[in-house]
Amino acid sequence: FITAELGRGIYQYSHLTRMVRDAGRHLSQTVITTGNGVPSTLTDANCDGCISDTKHLLVYGANTGSSTLLSGISITDVSIAEVPADSGIMVITVDYDWTPIFFDKLSGFGFGDGIDLSFNLSAKYAMRAI
Repeated sequence: FITAELGRGIYQYSHLTRMVRDAGRHLSQTVITTGNGVPSTLTDANCDGCISDTKHLLVYGANTGSSTLLSGISITDVSIAEVPADSGIMVITVDYDWTPIFFDKLSGFGFGDGIDLSFNLSAKYAMRAI
């Protein structure tokens, strides 16, 4: 079972990075830039809803939806910021709490509490607004 869980974890991390990359491409093309690049404060009000659209695209695969692309991922796991400030480079960060299907811990076989198999998957993608 541990091999199946490890393979599933690698597959889900690969899927997560593709989701973040696709959302980054969407954001870089939809953010409304000013003469100086990205708006001074990157909010939905300043970019015609581009932040919430991007988060929904990343989590649900579309601007509207209720079925997530990864089990357990939510809008609150996604953050979008301009880093460094006034650089025109937007960074999407996702912190996804991966949980195994079969069991939460690998037995310690009497030598302790066991090994926790759930862990955090983190993916970042940086792009410049077009």
